[in-house]
Amino acid sequence: MTVLASSPSAKSRPKSNLPCLLCLHGGGTSAQIFAIQVGRLQRALAKQFRFVFVDGPFECPAGPGVLPFFEGMGPYRRWINEDGCDEDKVRPLLKKKMADDGGSFVGVLGFSQGARLALGLLHEKQENRAEAFNEFGFGVFICGTYPPLGLSSSLFPITPTAQFESQYWDKKHDSILNIPTVHVMGSRDPFLHKSRLLSQCSDPASTTIMEFAMGHAFPAAPADTQRVANKVIALYQNHRHEVDVPRVEQLGKEGGQVVVTAVPIQA
Repeated sequence: MTVLASSPSAKSRPKSNLPCLLCLHGGGTSAQIFAIQVGRLQRALAKQFRFVFVDGPFECPAGPGVLPFFEGMGPYRRWINEDGCDEDKVRPLLKKKMADDGGSFVGVLGFSQGARLALGLLHEKQENRAEAFNEFGFGVFICGTYPPLGLSSSLFPITPTAQFESQYWDKKHDSILNIPTVHVMGSRDPFLHKSRLLSQCSDPASTTIMEFAMGHAFPAAPADTQRVANKVIALYQNHRHEVDVPRVEQLGKEGGQVVVTAVPIQA
């Protein structure tokens, strides 16, 4: 069965000036499939953000739960090959997508394997390794798996999970992510333990954990979707305030006046 998205294609839909979220799909899916999967959250945030989807560089079989619903929607893609996350392919791909879009990318949203990469990108920003990702102010991780994916093997070496845990906690403790994040998990997700491990890579003081009665999927109940949407809006508002503080102080010295308009949270 082929599933067709009900919304216009990205090429036919005019771009807005809304801030952008870079959206990274899970392994064995695609940007097109991810746009359908995250549709409820995208609609809940339609007045606040523009979602920008990008395909992973490597073709692969369909991921868990993809078939039969997304039958015929290949090729299916992932972010890693057999040797790990190929920096020479992934980094230029993401940078080109963001540059071609031309929007202001304030955050990154990832599902499953995409959440692993999203956390790695925020580490790149935190350690000033990549100018392209410096705009990111927060991350949204949905049913993330583990360990994180870094575009540099020196940051996140490609090793078995148990070995990675030892290396990460013994040698990378000073690199715990302190950029604000929200980790959305499913209490019935077979990969729940990996979602919890991924959340431990973030500073508890800067992350929020939200757990819903669901599997390896997105919140389906409208109230649950809105809870996640409200949290994303709050992350952005806090980020925008932090970015604007130096400008407000400078304008104050010069006698200027600043009017701060809050982004409304949809009830």
